[in-house]
Amino acid sequence: MALDGGSTRLTGWWRVSEPLLWRCLLAAAWLTGPAWTCPAPCQCFGAMTVFCAGEAIPDVPQGIPPNATRLVLAETSVQSLGSWAFGNSSALSVLLLLKTPLHSLAEEAFAGLPNLQELVISGSNLSSLTQEGLAGLANLSRLSLKFSPLAALEKGLFSSTPGLKSLHLQGNPVESLPPDIFHPLQELETLHLTQSPLEGLPEETFEPLPFLRVLHLSDNRLSRLLPKTFLPLEQLQELFLDGNRLSELPRGIFSHLSQLRRLHLRHNAFQQLCPTTFSSLASLGHLALDHNQLAGLPDGLFQGMPNLTHLSVTHNHLQTVPEGLFANLSRLSSLGLSHNLLCSLPAGAFRGLSALTELHLDHNCLSRLQTEVLANLSGLEVLSLAHNNLSVLQSDAFANLTRLAVVDLAHNHLASLPEGTFDGHHLLSHVGLEGNPWACDCRLAGLVSWLHEDRWRLKADAFCSRPDYLEEASLQDIGEEQLVCPPDPEAALCRAQAPGAFRSTWPPSQCPYLDPAGAIRLTCRADRCHHLRLCLPLDLPWGGPGPLNFSREWALESPCRARRVHLTVTVQEEEEEPP
Repeated sequence: MALDGGSTRLTGWWRVSEPLLWRCLLAAAWLTGPAWTCPAPCQCFGAMTVFCAGEAIPDVPQGIPPNATRLVLAETSVQSLGSWAFGNSSALSVLLLLKTPLHSLAEEAFAGLPNLQELVISGSNLSSLTQEGLAGLANLSRLSLKFSPLAALEKGLFSSTPGLKSLHLQGNPVESLPPDIFHPLQELETLHLTQSPLEGLPEETFEPLPFLRVLHLSDNRLSRLLPKTFLPLEQLQELFLDGNRLSELPRGIFSHLSQLRRLHLRHNAFQQLCPTTFSSLASLGHLALDHNQLAGLPDGLFQGMPNLTHLSVTHNHLQTVPEGLFANLSRLSSLGLSHNLLCSLPAGAFRGLSALTELHLDHNCLSRLQTEVLANLSGLEVLSLAHNNLSVLQSDAFANLTRLAVVDLAHNHLASLPEGTFDGHHLLSHVGLEGNPWACDCRLAGLVSWLHEDRWRLKADAFCSRPDYLEEASLQDIGEEQLVCPPDPEAALCRAQAPGAFRSTWPPSQCPYLDPAGAIRLTCRADRCHHLRLCLPLDLPWGGPGPLNFSREWALESPCRARRVHLTVTVQEEEEEPP
């Protein structure tokens, strides 16, 4: 519902939330002023709106205020409307009949409403409608006949409403259209024919509609279109064909739609497209090809579309993107290639996309990403690479993406990221890292430090997979001193712990115990200790005869509590077996 200059327009909302919208209508209507004399079963608000609801209302209430401009009958028990059913309510401009058992309209049922501009009949039991039933509505500009058992549109139905600008016929079981059904509607600008079982359209269906700008044919059963179906619609700006059974498009079917701005072809059965399918759509800004069966996109498919800003080809079967496919799309700002079978991308896959700000490559099978693939996308702000097979990223993978604000690397096979991966990305505020097998050792120190600078950068918690003593520890909670790489087996010395080893906060499930000299380190969970590191003193008699015995006791400190540990180590050379 929208209020505009004291008048109320209700558009396509009935199926969403009827009781809530009634209350919104009542609240909005209340603002028009105090109630006038009103029919007993209804509520009136000022001199403008009459609202009648409930099964206790079997007929159109009598005594509607003469200056009322809006009348709503919602969930009443009105089953039929006789001639002049609303009397001489000449001031009415909006009439809504919502979810009533209405099943018949007499001739001139709406006579006496010369100024009616909007009529909505939604959720009724009307199975047929004749021209005579709409007689007297010469000034009607908006008509909605929705979600009723209206199985056929009779010839001449709209002869009484030649001034219609908007016609909504969605949700009716109309299987076919008479060839000249729209002949009287030469001023029509918006037409909704959605959610019906339409299987085909006569080629001349839209011939009488030269000023049509918005056409909705979504969620029907259209399996083919004739070559000249859209030929007369030279002013068309939005075309919705999603949710049908189309597997191919006739050559040149869009050739006369030079003003088209939006084209939706989602949820069809396209397996391939002709390279010249969209070549005449110079004004097109939005193109949606999601949820089809496209295995590839031919070279030249997007030539002749200099104004395209949004392109989505998600949920298809694409295995590759030809190099230079998008080279002419210099204004494209959003590209969706998610949920395909892309396992690799050529270096020049996105060449020419100088205005691109969003790139969605998630839910593919990419195992590597060359730096050259993203090199020319300096304006990129959102990059989604989640749910792929990435195990390694080059250190300069995002080097040129200085405007990057969101990057999603979740659910890949990444164990670490190169040092400095996000250096210089001062606008980066949202990172997805969860679902990766992070190896929490010294090679991850740079990433952990960067995350500690702003904990809100992480979209969802990410956890260590190894080493064992840090398993399931959060990247946001571990301290940098915990990120230790295995010692070099050639090294002869053990490095002592750096001062201030306990300054970072450890998660409750992980407690490190160590002595100030760094000779011994013990890591425990609440239930058990599971990691021990010991550095033996250098002054032990390593070369003496017999086994080497070492025994010592330590009082170990920890942020959790203190522990005493006694260790005995015996080192004995292995005897060589005789040859």
